[in-house]
Amino acid sequence: MSVPNNPKSVLNKIELNSAASAKPNNRFVALDGLRALAALGVLWIHTWAIYGSPRLWIGPLDITSILALGGNGVDLFFVISGFCMYYFYAKNKVFVYKDFGAFIKNRWARLSPAFYTICAIYIVIRVTENHQYAYIKTAITSLIYFNGILPEYSPESIFWSLTAEWEFYLIIPFLLIYQNRLGFKKTFFIISITIIVIALTGIVFLRSGSDDLLGHIIFRYFEFMWGILAGKLLLAYPRMQLKNRWLYLIFFIIITYTGRLMISKPVLSLIADYYNLFKLIGFTLMGLGFGGITYLAITSTKYLKFILGNKVLSYIGKISFSFYLYHGLVHQLTGNYLIAKFPNFKGILAPITTFFISAAILIPIATLSFIVLEKPFMARSKKR
Repeated sequence: MSVPNNPKSVLNKIELNSAASAKPNNRFVALDGLRALAALGVLWIHTWAIYGSPRLWIGPLDITSILALGGNGVDLFFVISGFCMYYFYAKNKVFVYKDFGAFIKNRWARLSPAFYTICAIYIVIRVTENHQYAYIKTAITSLIYFNGILPEYSPESIFWSLTAEWEFYLIIPFLLIYQNRLGFKKTFFIISITIIVIALTGIVFLRSGSDDLLGHIIFRYFEFMWGILAGKLLLAYPRMQLKNRWLYLIFFIIITYTGRLMISKPVLSLIADYYNLFKLIGFTLMGLGFGGITYLAITSTKYLKFILGNKVLSYIGKISFSFYLYHGLVHQLTGNYLIAKFPNFKGILAPITTFFISAAILIPIATLSFIVLEKPFMARSKKR
């Protein structure tokens, strides 16, 4: 691989204009493909679970255990978020304290219209089903993105991930601000060490009580972290060439799957009280694997770009946020309908059929949500 003549100076000082090959408003088409895979993966794992997670064996190989990695689509979303928040903000300007409020305002405007709308739909459905439903507490919880903090008042369990996102949004500005004062490495080290000490302290003293922290930045930061490092690497070495990229891809896929295994029941059962240490390691390894795959995807000029940048995946990637928001409702309704109409329809074909029907329903719904509730606010954020 080829690197700049003085890599130390590049690592110590952020080069805001180094990635001149990508214009500020350009999208990485491969990144949209990864978003699509993450959204489809989450849809698959939830659809599969409706039918009791049936297995598909080809000889000694359980294919569904491999496809179950799709259930970690949220983890991939976190890595992509870490990459985007660092790469695009660090690339385009020097971040200072007065930008903090604008950053939060932009993120709120980007996410909230679509999110509040689906929450309102859920609340109406829940009130119709149960007149005693605590809709006021649910509305307030979602209004301030406390879904992961007060899960009992979240209209949908999957919305915990948005709480983790917002916790990350409160941290990333400090990295953007202080990397220009202390340097990237020192700022990154301070933030990372602080969070890992808090996570380990929680595991040691809370033991199983640390389960409540798993969906928060304390445990999930390390996934965002690898996305940040992928963004930093792209900024520092925009023209770095890797030979035998497919070997790197295989390596990062293995790392990702190893992380998945670390959070499996057989591994967690090895330690009675401190099993969340394995989860912390597992999330970190999955973040590393997904971070490497993300870097390879966005720097690809051939195969990964061709595969992930195809029109179908690229389009689903663009509408992936609304796709994710609505998938919980759509797959449940679709699955319940098919189970009621075809009670004998079981085995692996049942979740596969439900998956494709749900995806077909979700695409137009997510498209409408994107056009009406996302795109206008994205344009305003770019202007600001």
